[in-house]
Formats: sequence, C-alpha cells, structure tokens
Amino acid sequence: MKQEGNSSSVIKLDEKNGISFFYVKSDKFKTVRIDIFILDPLDIERATQNALVPYILRRGCRRYPTQQDLALRLEELYGAGVNVAVHKKGEYQIIQLSARFVSDRFTVNGANLFEEVGALLLDILTDPVTENGAFSKEYFEQERENLIQRIRSRVNNKMYYAMQRCMEEMCAGEPFAVNDDGDEERAKTLTNEALFEHYRGLLTHNPVYVYISGNINDHELERYIRKFEVIERNNLISLPSIQVKKEVGELRRIEEPMDVSQGKLCIGFRTQIEANSPEYYPLVIYNGILGGGVHSKLFQNVREKASLAYSAFSTIEKFKGLLVAVCGIEISNRDRAERIIMDQFKAIENGDISDYEMEATKNSLVTDLKSMQDSQGAMVDFYISQYLSNTNENVDSFIEKITSVTKEDVIRVSKRLTPDTVYFLTSLSGEGERRE
Repeated sequence: MKQEGNSSSVIKLDEKNGISFFYVKSDKFKTVRIDIFILDPLDIERATQNALVPYILRRGCRRYPTQQDLALRLEELYGAGVNVAVHKKGEYQIIQLSARFVSDRFTVNGANLFEEVGALLLDILTDPVTENGAFSKEYFEQERENLIQRIRSRVNNKMYYAMQRCMEEMCAGEPFAVNDDGDEERAKTLTNEALFEHYRGLLTHNPVYVYISGNINDHELERYIRKFEVIERNNLISLPSIQVKKEVGELRRIEEPMDVSQGKLCIGFRTQIEANSPEYYPLVIYNGILGGGVHSKLFQNVREKASLAYSAFSTIEKFKGLLVAVCGIEISNRDRAERIIMDQFKAIENGDISDYEMEATKNSLVTDLKSMQDSQGAMVDFYISQYLSNTNENVDSFIEKITSVTKEDVIRVSKRLTPDTVYFLTSLSGEGERRE
C-alpha cells in the first residue's frame, strides 16, 4: 500500500508471519519514531490482561532490568524516549509500544540510533524481566495496582466518563462495550502466571503492525525487519469484522447518579456508516456542523443562545459508526436542553445548513488535518486508522474528499442517523446541590 502526497506518504514494506511493516516517509522531522501495535479483538476476559502487559514491559528488559538502568541507557541514546499505551479502535484493543529518538542525520561520531533504539524497543517487547517462569513479582504487583487506580480514575473526567458510558450503554452486549482498561474485579483476581502466559500468546498468535516514521534508508529498514524473526509465530488469529449496522429499537434512557453539581447529557446515535464507506466523509462534515466547534449548531444554539450549557459538542466513533452529542448542563435544564439538542438534528435533516456552517466546518477540519502533520505520533495514528479501515487515503486525499462534500450529501447522511440512547449523569439527589 503506497500513498502519494505532498506532505507525507506511507509504504507497506513487508509482511512476515502476521507482522506487517510500514514506513511513513517524511523529511520534516529531526526525529525517528518506531511504533509497535499488537491488536486483539475486544473481549471482557482478555481486556484487563491486555491493559496490564505493556506497563510491565516498560519497567525493563533482561539487559536493562530496572527503570533506572533503562533510563540511563535511553539518556545515552541522545535522550531517546520509550512509551506504552492501551486504547481501542472500534472493537479492537490495541497494545502500543513506541520509541522516539534523534535521527542519525543529527548525531555525532557516526552513532546509529535507529539500530540501537530499535533493538532496545524489541528487547522491551520480547525479553522482559522474569522470575520463575513469570514476570517480575514486584513489577506485576505494582503495575496491577496502578491499573486498578487507572480504572477507578475513569470517573475523574466527568465529561469523558459520561460520553464513554453512553457508548457503552448503546453497545451493551457487544464487544465495543468493553473498556480498554478492562475492569477492577478481573484485575484483582489476575495472577502473574496467567498474565505471562497471555503475553506469550499475544506475541505468538496476534496481528502485529510496526510503523517506522522519519528519514531511514532502505538498507536499515530491511535490517530492522529481519530482527523480528526472533519472535516465534504460529496459529495466527484474524481480526473479526466490526459490527456497525444494527437495527435500533425503542430509544433507551439511562440515568446515573454521582456526586456532581452539573449534569452531563449525552445523546447517542447509530449512523450505520462504516469507516470505509464513501458516506463517511459527509458524516465528518455533518458532525462538524452539529458540534465541531464554536460555529456549530450545538455551540451556538444550546450554549450561546439558550445559555443552557457550559460545554456542547459532538463526536464520532469512526470504527463503530456511532455519533454522540455531549453537553454539560445545569441538572434542572435537562428536558429543555434535550429538546434543543434534538432540534439541531432535525434542522440539519430539513436542510437548515448555512454556507457559513459548511465553510467553517471544512476550514476547521482542514486546519486540524494539516496541523496533525506536525506530530509524528498523530501521523502514525492517522495511517494505522486508514489501514484498519481498509481505505487508501493520505492527508491530501482525505482533505480533498471532505472539501468536496455538498450540503445535499450532508442532508442525505443525516437521514441515516437513528437515536439509540440518552444518557444523563446527574447528582445523587437529581437537584445538583452536591459539589464535585
């Protein structure tokens, strides 16, 4: 898969034993970045284990077994950085290990950071600190406790929590409803031995995607790809397709009390639009008009004119085909706010879209996409999202498609949306007198 563009391009270099290698070519950065993604279908029994694995791996490897050893080695490598993360795209859970370091063009005395940092990242992935056939007991126990604290801290950001809970309720009984950090009870009962066996299974069976971004010559790329042959691979699993199209029944209403003073109102819609559909681009414009900035209908009508919300926006879950309108409101204004929010959906469906709303939405999206190219991490995320969507877009072609969307396209897409769930995060009394 090769993509041409003025700003950057991505080339699929190779695929061996279920490990796919991609090169994001860009001359604008003075750094190189390597990202390793391990994908697993979202599953309630596996999610907690997946959420814990990379944080234990980050603690050290056999050559550099402590965080201090690892930090000192990274400092020797011109201050290279190694990070890990766990997140989800649609119904896939993604374990990510990444390294970022100075390009060899800017080192002295012929230092080959790409080879050295690349080898170190591979060591972190494949050669962790072990004890008695499992992970280091100390690392396991500490990182398991850290995971439990991350799970508990979900509620700290009330707006994000409410939005996630709305989508979880919309997809109850579907893999998407599983949180990417797993759940506390499974974390508490998880054993070191079971987690280590799970980790070995991930390395052996699961799809792996390696993205290398920066300025690297072909010989170095080929040599790095060969290093992955040390991973024993067999009985490779395939990722299932993500269920997007689903019949919506009666509108569901979920109310969750919490110790808050302001309510969070979320209205979730099924779009029935898959990420690789031509209709996705009009959906992006639709979302921008609805709640994509200060020009949007939600911001102007719910916040500015009616003064009902201190925050009002909408967001798309691209891979699952969901759209959620989110507003932070006074609890007593719930019914009025919901009516005005729904009026904005009806307005777009009825063709009430101004030239200014179309132009401002497109300009905002183009600005965001162009500024995204200033971040290697954002570019890698863009390209792996395109690959998982089975689309062939680069930034330039993506911009071309969204700027070509017409009002008629937006109106057509609006008729595909169906309200699924109204979620309201309210106070313990429902009156908003308690404080966060």
